Amino acid sequence: MKAALARRLILLLTLAALAPAAAAADGAKVVGTWDMAAATPDGEMPSVLTVAEVEGVLKAEIEVGGMKRLVSGETLDGNVFSMKVQYEGALYDVRATIDGDAMEGTWEGGGNRGTLKGKRRP
Repeated sequence: MKAALARRLILLLTLAALAPAAAAADGAKVVGTWDMAAATPDGEMPSVLTVAEVEGVLKAEIEVGGMKRLVSGETLDGNVFSMKVQYEGALYDVRATIDGDAMEGTWEGGGNRGTLKGKRRP
């Protein structure tokens, strides 16, 4: 009985120790600087997205039209990166699927929606 309890405890401690490493490995899928382009009703809008992992938490910054915009809600679920971007008084939901050094997805906000693409800088 004590041996079985000890094995379970060791298993739980091992899994707990590995969880941050797994999260860091997932974060690496999106970490970096990305040249992005969003299809908008007014034409293509370029931006630069920078994603870092700080103490196991993703933090993004985005520059659109030469100005940094407020970013919140950064998450990575498998290979799907999501965030919210404040732009011209509206909150935009951004969701993109990462495939190596490329990402493709959608944005929606301010009564509009569209697609976006990005390529990670070397």
